Amino acid sequence: MTYRFLLALLGGLLLMQQPVVAQPNLAQRTGTTVAETGVAGYRFATLRLSSADGERHYRLRVALPTGAAPVSGHPVAWLLDGNAALMDVGAATLVELARRPAAPVIVFVAHDNDLRIDGAARAFDYTPRRPGGDEAQRDPLGSRRNGGADAFLELITRQAMPQVAALAPVDPARQALWGHSYGGVFVLHVLFTRPQAFAEYGAADPSLWWGDGQLSREEAAAARWSAKTRLRLWLGAGAGERKLAAGRDAGSVEIMQRARHSVPPDAAPALAARLRQRGLAVELLDLPGLSHGQTLGASLPPFLFGLSEGE
Repeated sequence: MTYRFLLALLGGLLLMQQPVVAQPNLAQRTGTTVAETGVAGYRFATLRLSSADGERHYRLRVALPTGAAPVSGHPVAWLLDGNAALMDVGAATLVELARRPAAPVIVFVAHDNDLRIDGAARAFDYTPRRPGGDEAQRDPLGSRRNGGADAFLELITRQAMPQVAALAPVDPARQALWGHSYGGVFVLHVLFTRPQAFAEYGAADPSLWWGDGQLSREEAAAARWSAKTRLRLWLGAGAGERKLAAGRDAGSVEIMQRARHSVPPDAAPALAARLRQRGLAVELLDLPGLSHGQTLGASLPPFLFGLSEGE
């Protein structure tokens, strides 16, 4: 039984002891993380970037292995919802990653505040623009706006990637992108529209219902990807989704519930099967007993260890 499996299993067991919460607490703050306390085998650097229009600001915490780099350079893991990911990637995970010959550089991509999850900002940055005018870019939750994914991808590929490469020797052919929920929408959007941007993709419980079929249309129009491109999909049990309505107005709840029911329960396995038929290497992984929110932290260790092993 591998260390990675044991770690993922332990993480799952610990998570199952917590109260089941379907949606993230948007008021939760990050507090102190390993970026502040430090951890053996990694050092942290901070990059700050702004969107092209100057309206959105980002803080990237970059975990840099202190050991020797592989001949080809370190693989790089780009983790969306970087504050939440930083809270959920513990010191033990980083210590073990640092021991690997291909220890990854880890980029925790966050909005420049101390919120664990910035709901409004991620709703814009992680979702592609849909056909139509501004009214078509309304998020299912009403006041939030959608449609900034392509500009956000440009920020990562044109600004952030060169700056991270200046901090450590990296392997440009081993760039990996991970996202959860709306972050999973972004991951799949990039896979379908700019597959060459990353070699490995990881989506934890992606919100396939978002956009009234937008991702399905992008999937159908997607070009073929490289033989080395791979996708991992993590799925939770959906436990606790009945609590979706808590704290929401009736109109938003109705819109969200209609959107969620617009795709069948087996939408993700069906997606994986279709992509395999088209030649993409897809791994579908269940996280039994975990709610949608809990799949965020549970999917991170296997994603990072898989990248370090060069699977």
